[in-house]
Amino acid sequence: MTDSIPAEQLPASLPDGPTWTITALSGRPARLSVVVVNDLVDRIVSGTYPTGSLLPPEPSLCQSFDVSRSVVREAVKALEEKGLARARQGHGTLVTSPEEWNLLDPVVLNAAVRHDDSLQILDDLVGVRVALESNMVRIAAQRMTSADFEGLRRLLRQLESEINLPERYKETDTKYHDYIHRCSGNLLGRTIIRSIHPYARASMRYNPPTDEMDIRRSHQGHVAIYEHLLQRDAEGAAAAMREHILGSWTLRKQKRPQYTGEREQ
Repeated sequence: MTDSIPAEQLPASLPDGPTWTITALSGRPARLSVVVVNDLVDRIVSGTYPTGSLLPPEPSLCQSFDVSRSVVREAVKALEEKGLARARQGHGTLVTSPEEWNLLDPVVLNAAVRHDDSLQILDDLVGVRVALESNMVRIAAQRMTSADFEGLRRLLRQLESEINLPERYKETDTKYHDYIHRCSGNLLGRTIIRSIHPYARASMRYNPPTDEMDIRRSHQGHVAIYEHLLQRDAEGAAAAMREHILGSWTLRKQKRPQYTGEREQ
């Protein structure tokens, strides 16, 4: 048994008995446990293995992925740690409900965002951002030093210079928000946002192509946040942050219809 397995060598299903639809994976060889875990996470989150169903039995998984029992057991243990499954001695491994999934786990969150046709996960993610960032900017308004304001002002100028450069603007946009997070001193809040936001930004559903008008609207929000911070208006800064995040998300959702039905890769 090797440490990795080329995707083309993964059989699509078992030759005999029940057909456990475990399709081949594309891309470079990976650690066997990673291949198995990522595939099973995707199938659970997508509903291929629905809540309350049993995962294919251990021998089936071993044969389908051409891996040892130890690799399968390691994968099942990882699924349990992520909250997606629960092994029951003598009864198989049960797929758990979404309420038990650890959506802060990168693999789970990535799959959840990709399969989020209803936008519920993204709506929830935006809600988390609003709650955390509104509170963090409120604190930052009270803590920021002259040097902090100067640093934020430089980022704002950089944003203004990149209005006609959408991709660069988005990168600086992230830096602008992260700068405020750091100024708040809320390390946990900053870590949570840094953990969840990249998966949203990578999603076409959350981050459709933008035009100059969209960016200018977003920039007005950045300016408003800065002005309230400069005045040490904590409540005004919090309100501006909330309006900025929710307004940007509402605009993105209005652009979504042209992507309806597309499955992100």
